[in-house]
Amino acid sequence: MRIFFIAFFLLSLYACDNDLTTIGDNLIPNDHYVEVTRFILDETSTIKLDSFPTSNMSTTSAFQLTMGKIKDYYTGVTKAIPYFQVNPTGFASNVTWETNCVFDSLILTIPNPQTLAGDTTKYQAFDLYQLDKHMIYNIDNPIFCNIDSLPWYKKLATLNIYPQKENYTRELYFKINDTIGQNLFNRMRSRDPMFEEKLGINYLFMDYLKGFAIVPQEHNSVLTSLSATDIQLRCYYHIGSKEGLYFSMPTFSSGSYAYTNIKYEASENFPLKNATFTDAIPFQEGRMAIIEGMNGFMLKMKIPFIADETRYKTIVKAEIELRPKTEIWENIPEPQLLSVYIVSKDNYVKQVLTDNSSNNIYGVLSQNVMDINSKKYTIDLTDFYIKQVEGVHPLDKEIYLLIGLPGYIYSPWDGYQIFTGDVYNKFRRVIFEELPVFSIYYSNYK
Repeated sequence: MRIFFIAFFLLSLYACDNDLTTIGDNLIPNDHYVEVTRFILDETSTIKLDSFPTSNMSTTSAFQLTMGKIKDYYTGVTKAIPYFQVNPTGFASNVTWETNCVFDSLILTIPNPQTLAGDTTKYQAFDLYQLDKHMIYNIDNPIFCNIDSLPWYKKLATLNIYPQKENYTRELYFKINDTIGQNLFNRMRSRDPMFEEKLGINYLFMDYLKGFAIVPQEHNSVLTSLSATDIQLRCYYHIGSKEGLYFSMPTFSSGSYAYTNIKYEASENFPLKNATFTDAIPFQEGRMAIIEGMNGFMLKMKIPFIADETRYKTIVKAEIELRPKTEIWENIPEPQLLSVYIVSKDNYVKQVLTDNSSNNIYGVLSQNVMDINSKKYTIDLTDFYIKQVEGVHPLDKEIYLLIGLPGYIYSPWDGYQIFTGDVYNKFRRVIFEELPVFSIYYSNYK
């Protein structure tokens, strides 16, 4: 009998199902656990910023200038002209002029220029102009924008250079007219009162020299970024056999200004050429949408308000997919990230899109390296969208987003908003010939 019970016990153990993967399988079905609803965002359009800052937001902040010209096959011609001042700080204490010092040259040096976009196989030519008027600080509006410009007085120098040569990305030089250089040198030797500083600023000198503008010639094909804090005006001289002496005058310091004037001329056949900040061009009208830096093109879209009250159904994810045009041969880089702004119907920015931890949410570019058609931008709207449709009543059912290059909003006073960031100095572009897709993922427990 004891042997019978032992055998029965062993057979019972063998018959037990120890497949752990089936535990709870009858409680939550595997099929249709996640439900996806997709919407084509047919209320998508392109707008164009009327203006945006291209100067430093204060007189001591570092920033970039842009010079050059480029023709975009899709949008048109973009021409960038940097304007800047010279403030020779430290002149009185750092320079001792001897009677036998002799003027050699006056050089404007631009170290470490960086190519932004364009055809670098052609020679580029730039003209250096002296300004007719100097930049005046306006306490009510202490910034310069892409549409601001100043009259030129006279041409001082011309630079011709081949972008693919090593020195193009190392340092550029403008050799200024010797007559102007000698005159400035004589004033320096005679301790002209215009070199006297007041609180570190040479107001008289800046009024005398006014400032400079670097103007690209018509055949140019490249946009180049310059560090405003590194540009210098150097006066070279020698004393007897001692050569290579110079005094540097920075073109950017406390009390001086610099900015980039950007001129845009749309192509005749560009379907979005009439877009403005208030007059958007619908995707259906232009058969395309575009985001482009330095010209201010941005994407606007309306997101559907879907509040599903079904029991056992919860939003677990909400995202937008934008698929860019990939068959583009021009040397204009795509942005890797896109900023997303929550706006009203009339484009007033309510806030930058963030998650529940107050981290900025971006449109992130991704691609399967084996499939060029897999390239897409993904915007994770989950936290924001759940608040919109499941938050505290009354709910705002009008959901609009504005999408552009990475940046932020500057509001010098209530009701006045300025877009800043990469839009002013990054010539990056992305074209969309497909409407965006909005997807909502639900967990379904029923």
